[in-house]
Amino acid sequence: MAESNPAAGSAAARMSDGIARVESLGSRVSYRLESGAQMQWRRFGSGAPLVLVHGGHGNWTHWIRNVEALMDRRTVWVPDLPGYGDSDALPPDAGIEPLLAATLESLDGLVGARTSVDLAGFSFGGMVAATLACRRPVNRLALAGSAGHGGPRRPHPELLNWKKADSAAERSRRLAANLRSFMLYDPARADAVALASYEDACTHTRFHSRGISLTSDLAARLRESGAEALLIWGAEDVTAAEPETFSAALNAQGVKHVFARIPDAGHWVQYEQADAVNALLRDWFFGARDA
Repeated sequence: MAESNPAAGSAAARMSDGIARVESLGSRVSYRLESGAQMQWRRFGSGAPLVLVHGGHGNWTHWIRNVEALMDRRTVWVPDLPGYGDSDALPPDAGIEPLLAATLESLDGLVGARTSVDLAGFSFGGMVAATLACRRPVNRLALAGSAGHGGPRRPHPELLNWKKADSAAERSRRLAANLRSFMLYDPARADAVALASYEDACTHTRFHSRGISLTSDLAARLRESGAEALLIWGAEDVTAAEPETFSAALNAQGVKHVFARIPDAGHWVQYEQADAVNALLRDWFFGARDA
């Protein structure tokens, strides 16, 4: 069951006027699952459904710089996955299947189980999106910095343990350092919106995605889904040193896809190079079908 209200403002929105402004363009939809748990979605615009799935240690604001570029032609649905953001947590030690089941239940309840959607996923959300595409009708996929490729990562500074910080200020300092070293290529792009989004998302994460992200399951999901896929990586993404090798392996397996590598961008490519990624997404999802 879904309940829709004007976006009330998440914790991140209270910290950043930039987040609050984008959130105010849509509405928040709370979906009560059969289990009784609540899953939170943001809905923007109108038209055929386009779903944007965030990454690990994330929430809907992973797509904060992309929503406006897409909502003029689509109803853009952006969830906080179970165990993230404003959504309820899963039972302790729950694996990926309960997260997928809850996401599928709520998505089908919101748009209709037989309604085909376009679907984008970032990082861990790429694995979620590719798996959903195996279980429900999906037109096209776009995956940014997707997990599950199984290839080598780039060396990067060790992430600081913000959970053991002895003050709120020190916690913020450590999170900001992690944002700059892991998520972005250019540390100067860690602006107020990025900092607010990252801190709020990390501190509200209760699901452990790392083990899933480090698998090599993505190719099998793409092959099984049969959905046309656009694969985007930042040229300096620390999570994928050789994405071209993954693309070549997909080609060898007969998995049709389009590969795009964005210069001057790290892992959070759709934030750091939003204009370039938005142009790709608009062409991929709108293109000739909307002409």
